[in-house]
Amino acid sequence: MGSAVRHSILLCVAAGLVASSAFAQKKEIRHERRPEAFGSAVALPQTQPTYQYFSILDGTPKGLTLHHDTEVGTGKAIDVYQFPIELQVMNSDGNLEPEGLIIDNFYTANAVDPATAPNPHNGRDCKIWNALVLSEIQHRNPNSPMWSYVEFTVAQGARVLQTNEDGQVFWSDDVECWGSRDRFAPF
Repeated sequence: MGSAVRHSILLCVAAGLVASSAFAQKKEIRHERRPEAFGSAVALPQTQPTYQYFSILDGTPKGLTLHHDTEVGTGKAIDVYQFPIELQVMNSDGNLEPEGLIIDNFYTANAVDPATAPNPHNGRDCKIWNALVLSEIQHRNPNSPMWSYVEFTVAQGARVLQTNEDGQVFWSDDVECWGSRDRFAPF
């Protein structure tokens, strides 16, 4: 193959790459919220969950913010954490899961009743795990086969509180956090 032909082929390939990158879609970031922003206007009595079943959200923490909020109807001050986590399905089968889905989790900083809560420090624990996982990600050895994630769990039947600023939020008694590792990098 002559150099003119090779040069033509390289120009065609380069033009194709430029054209395809011009039409390539950027990773679209979507946000979903847990719990839903607004629930029943009537405050129904809520029983404490049995803590036998949990939904588990694995992913990359995207920050943690504390909001000073108030309870609907009473105006009582309530501190609420917003904990966004970019979804990552652990132990993947290799099929790529949806990219760019961030779940914004809202929960109280304090337990309903610290004297009876199974772990009255769940809100604080999530803050600690967020910091530990973000630090591990930042200082990760590039040759390590493992990736750090945070796991955020919500008890089935988790109780919610209606707030004026943030809408419905979980009580921190009914959520848990911890760090985990997986053999797959974030997608």
